[in-house]
Amino acid sequence: MGFVLQDLLPEQVYQYQVVCDQNSGEIFRFKTCCLETNWSPEFIVYGDMGLSGGEPTLHLLSMESQSLNYAAVLHVGDFAYDFHNDDGRVGDDFMRRIQSIAAYVPYMTAPGNHESFFDFVHYRTRFSMPSLPWPMEKSKLWFSFDIGPIHFISYSTEVYFFDDMQFVKAQYDWLLEDLKQANAMRSVRPWVIAFGHRPMYCSNMNRDDCTKPTSLVRKGLEQLFFEQGVDLIIQAHEHSYERLWPVFNETITQTHYVDPRAPVHVISGSAGCNEFHGVCVNPILGPRGPWSAFRAWLPGLYGFGKLKAFNSTHLYWSQVLAVNNQTMDEFWLIQHNHGPFP
Repeated sequence: MGFVLQDLLPEQVYQYQVVCDQNSGEIFRFKTCCLETNWSPEFIVYGDMGLSGGEPTLHLLSMESQSLNYAAVLHVGDFAYDFHNDDGRVGDDFMRRIQSIAAYVPYMTAPGNHESFFDFVHYRTRFSMPSLPWPMEKSKLWFSFDIGPIHFISYSTEVYFFDDMQFVKAQYDWLLEDLKQANAMRSVRPWVIAFGHRPMYCSNMNRDDCTKPTSLVRKGLEQLFFEQGVDLIIQAHEHSYERLWPVFNETITQTHYVDPRAPVHVISGSAGCNEFHGVCVNPILGPRGPWSAFRAWLPGLYGFGKLKAFNSTHLYWSQVLAVNNQTMDEFWLIQHNHGPFP
């Protein structure tokens, strides 16, 4: 059961401690968000982090989070590997592991395929997300929130693989209405960023949905995100990193990021899964589509993304290597014409 802290002032650092009977936990701290839209929030972004596989990334993620320089963490699906294993003990240990992150900064999530067991019950009860009841309902594992100049949308790609069509339709209808409302506010909150687990495109050497011309996720959401002008789509699932040129319907609109005429996709699923003893074998050696601008995969090449909205027109992304905290890839997304794409 969670607790709601009320009457907090913006842009203030608060300390807190969990006390149960005579036992007291350690003291944590967090910084409340700025309520204005004209500031420059920064975020940590990754997917596919396991209990043991994510250990190389954890130290750097913890250090970054505890600096209180970030507005939120976005974990784009696949946690623990898996929450339910060993009667839930793996999930318990994973939640203790990410305490060094989530106790200091909002930990925003999207469900992945590894959360699907037992009707997503571990995912639905271990996290609490904005505007959703707790426990979260299986029939609505999607939500949105605003931070600074960005409207974020967390959506579920899993409805296309594990649920019946009523959830597909329910999410689509909700997304359409949410995006319409976001577009009505583009003058004050120009950026729209969506994040969901499974990619629409990828050049990995496997049989995942994103490798197929008949991709279910692409068929279900690409047209909607294009028509409603989503600026950036963040995905994971593939245990690698890939950056795409602006693309729609398998056709790139340009080979740069200045005033793109279609959404930009980024896959950042290399935080460290538990598969193959943490090596996370997902070769990215498959045929490279014209939409692939940059891709990287090597065993143990763990990392995560950093996202910063500098202002209403300039967004900066960098992919950081966990082993040395060096930038592996970076790009500026510049958009002067926010809104539905032509």
